[in-house]
Amino acid sequence: MAPLSYPKSVRLHHRKAFQALLDSGNTHYNAVYKVFWRLSEADAAQGGTAGCRFAVSVPKRNFKRAVKRNLLKRRTREAIRLNRACLPEGFAADFLFFYRPAEVLDYAVIEKAVIETFGAVAAKVAASDAPAPQTSLLQDESNE
Repeated sequence: MAPLSYPKSVRLHHRKAFQALLDSGNTHYNAVYKVFWRLSEADAAQGGTAGCRFAVSVPKRNFKRAVKRNLLKRRTREAIRLNRACLPEGFAADFLFFYRPAEVLDYAVIEKAVIETFGAVAAKVAASDAPAPQTSLLQDESNE
């Protein structure tokens, strides 16, 4: 499959996956989205960001017409499709993007928010993977 495609394998669509994401996922907020994300146990040996799955939600409360909701979902999925390479190699996670503003935003704003989200999530994962300094050993040595 081409690296810029958006096949069914990158779509989050099972009820159990959504429930696990909402129950035990992390959140990230920006001006455009509330993003739930959760590291998945998918096999990272597939290469690339093949383990990442995405879902997009636009509230009917803010957009009564399905045309506008679908437009925003298409714009978000396109931004994800083009920029998911920003995620680290071998990264496997599930993402749920909730659209927050009450107006239709331009694609450029949406794409910028998606890129910012991917960068923030990658930074959080990298920070949690870094070994914590062992302060207890330093304190034990100073007490002796």
